[in-house]
This record gives sequence, C-alpha cells and structure tokens, in this order.
Amino acid sequence: MARITATITPVHADESACTHKPRETGCAGRSAYLVTCSACTWTDTSTTQAELADARDRHLRSHLTQPAPVSA
Repeated sequence: MARITATITPVHADESACTHKPRETGCAGRSAYLVTCSACTWTDTSTTQAELADARDRHLRSHLTQPAPVSA
C-alpha cells in the first residue's frame, strides 16, 4: 500500500506553484499556501502554513478511520 501524503505548496495569486525562493526577480510573491492529498481529491488553501498544517494533520487522520480498500 502506498504511503498517503498531503503536500503543502506556496502559490502565487494566480494559483501557480511558487517553487523558487521568495523575492526572486519576476516573482509577484506568495499569496497563499495550498495543500493536496495524494489519496483523494481533498485540497485546502490558507494564507498561513501553520493553519494548513493543522488541517492537513486532521485530514490525514481521517484516512486512518476508513478501512483499507480490498484488492482483487
């Protein structure tokens, strides 16, 4: 079974990933953070990483309460 992760990514105002260092030439700046789950379609957005970290942890725990899918 694959490990379930929820990755937090900084994003620009147009929702494109901000993968470079802040204040780099041509960067409009980070406007928010986006978290996405690798096991389902859940996503969440916030202006602070700390708030998203709490939401991410709660969401990942929700996967623990569901039975594992049966593979045929």
